[in-house]
Amino acid sequence: MSVRSARLAVPAVLADGRGLSGGMLRQLFIGQCLVLALHLAWMPAWLAGLALVVAGYRFVQLRRGLPRAGILLRLAAVGGLVLALWLQFGTLGSMDGLVGLLLGVYLLKLLETHDRRDARVVVVIGLVTTAVAFLHDQGIPMAAGALLAVAWLLQSLVWLSGASGRRQAWRETAWLLVLSAPLMALLFVSFPRLGPLWSMPQMDRAATGLTDTISPGDIAELSRSDARAFRARFEGREPTPDERYWRVYTLSHFDGTRWSRVTPDQLAATLGRPVDAFVDVGTRSPWQSHEGEHFNAELLLEPDSRPWRPSLGTPLESDSRQRYLADGTLEGLTPLSSRSLLRLASSAAPPANQDPAGARWNRLLPDDTNPRTRALAERLWRENGGDPDAYLAAMMARFGEAPYRYTLSPPRLFGDHRVDDFLFDSQAGYCTYYASAAAVMARMAGIPARVVAGFLGGERHPDGHFTVRDYDAHAWVEVWRNGAWRRLDPTAVIAPERIEQGPQAVDDGAEAFLADARFSPLRMREVGWANRLRLEWERLEYRWQRGVIGYQRESRRSLMAQLVSGWRATWAWLEARLPGSGVMATALGLMVVLVATAGLAWLARHGCQYRRRRRDVRWLVGRLQARLARRGLGARPGESPAAHLRRVAPWAGPAGRALNDCAQDLERLAYAPLEERERHQRRRRLAERVAEVRRRLPRQRHGSGGAGA
Repeated sequence: MSVRSARLAVPAVLADGRGLSGGMLRQLFIGQCLVLALHLAWMPAWLAGLALVVAGYRFVQLRRGLPRAGILLRLAAVGGLVLALWLQFGTLGSMDGLVGLLLGVYLLKLLETHDRRDARVVVVIGLVTTAVAFLHDQGIPMAAGALLAVAWLLQSLVWLSGASGRRQAWRETAWLLVLSAPLMALLFVSFPRLGPLWSMPQMDRAATGLTDTISPGDIAELSRSDARAFRARFEGREPTPDERYWRVYTLSHFDGTRWSRVTPDQLAATLGRPVDAFVDVGTRSPWQSHEGEHFNAELLLEPDSRPWRPSLGTPLESDSRQRYLADGTLEGLTPLSSRSLLRLASSAAPPANQDPAGARWNRLLPDDTNPRTRALAERLWRENGGDPDAYLAAMMARFGEAPYRYTLSPPRLFGDHRVDDFLFDSQAGYCTYYASAAAVMARMAGIPARVVAGFLGGERHPDGHFTVRDYDAHAWVEVWRNGAWRRLDPTAVIAPERIEQGPQAVDDGAEAFLADARFSPLRMREVGWANRLRLEWERLEYRWQRGVIGYQRESRRSLMAQLVSGWRATWAWLEARLPGSGVMATALGLMVVLVATAGLAWLARHGCQYRRRRRDVRWLVGRLQARLARRGLGARPGESPAAHLRRVAPWAGPAGRALNDCAQDLERLAYAPLEERERHQRRRRLAERVAEVRRRLPRQRHGSGGAGA
């Protein structure tokens, strides 16, 4: 036997015939590292230290022959894990806590992994933990990392099943993945998406830092982040830059320093009216007219623990049931635990309906705040003869005059009269400063007004979709005039470049833009090749999210409809080109049916014959010996089948052990007095071992061990 063959015959799994070898433990540890890498961006970093400590303990244990980890040590490790997770997340009932617990148990399992069964359990837990990683993200990097982790874990299982080396294990792993790929694709395309069968606690995460309460300066902080809020693609005409006002929250309550949203339940309790007067659940808004121009958009929403849904202006109609609020905002029925598609029709304009809360609700102001602003409002009202439209025009014109300036780094305001401090002292601010001041001044003149928080603009990609990010967050004002809400945006007066080009076009305080995203590729927009590479990656990632992750029931039906349509078109093409189309089409159809029936009958007959032959020991062994002969491992003259299998086993590489098992089962079936039940089990086991030999037998021919050796 050659040295290489002898090396292949050495067991790579067991060190002493019972316990796992250091090589197998190293294999399991690498698998743990690959799985941990999928979670580490969302899980505490000390889990990596835990993995190193456990692996180091097992390494020292093997090198120095130390006893196994006792029950007290394992209980202490689990207790420490639970305590650390509780301190990290404050609870174990959240999704983050549960995922961390699963990941920690997976890492600690290596402490009590000593034989094949334990190792298989570790691999199975690793496969489950890999699947759980998709709760964090479903992007291309996560999918590629999960595929690598699954391949490594499957290779570990193959190695545990008897593969004698890495090359053989990887070859069988690749074959398993190739065989499973068509079934996976078929299930993905045809299997319906089912809703969750039970409720799980959601991860407390937000797609954006935008909140339903704001004060001057809040949104300015979002210009420091490049986090993605959502993506949109329009069917038909795209909105112009000054039409891309994405509505998220309507803020109608002002306490003197902060604007906040009032929920329908709070409004109903405060005003003594039914909740149905402020919110409706359905696919169409009952508050708005559906006539006139509107925009149809497909939104790809990021996961968020809040139920907000953006809309271009006022939402009109959606492809799924949503909560339509009377103030023109849209909410989902539940938070988003993963990326989701929403098709939405919207008007790109403010709501046309009157707020059911009434005009008085949208004129409320604290009496003892911002006295200098109140005096200014009274003066402007007198100067414009009490005309609301002229008053609003004068107010907006004042914002466009010096010394007011628009900056991404506005000064902090801490006093009780923040609108006064902004208008008369700092006179520099971001959108929330100007929107808050404009809404307060409108209410001081008796004009119903409210602040709207959302996004403005978005980056258009070459393929036509828009990406809206945190730094696109914006606030503006709506006032009730002439039977409809009218949008007022002071930012358009003082910094029109912000409307047309985004916050990156604002020079004042530009150092704050993307300050929290030091390594963002958006910082290299001016570098041509880098920007093209970024746009290409984002296009690919958008198509992945939209086509693969967003593949829903409608997509499946559309694909099936396209397949049926293609078949009908092909059939019509044949009918049009064949002479005597009716007769020929009928004959062709009958021929196809007959060929298909004959093929199915042949397959059924062949399958039945094969099943009968599998019970024939001589047929099984004869096929196996013929296969061995084709590999140069044929039988010698007068040699019994069992002796032949045992003789060639050392030269059969990874199939050697299965050949020895075949020889043993063959002798038991031939000579041992077996009961019928045991004989049936032996025949079944022999068939399995023969199949294993066919799978693992090397393809190359062997010069020694054959008939002439």
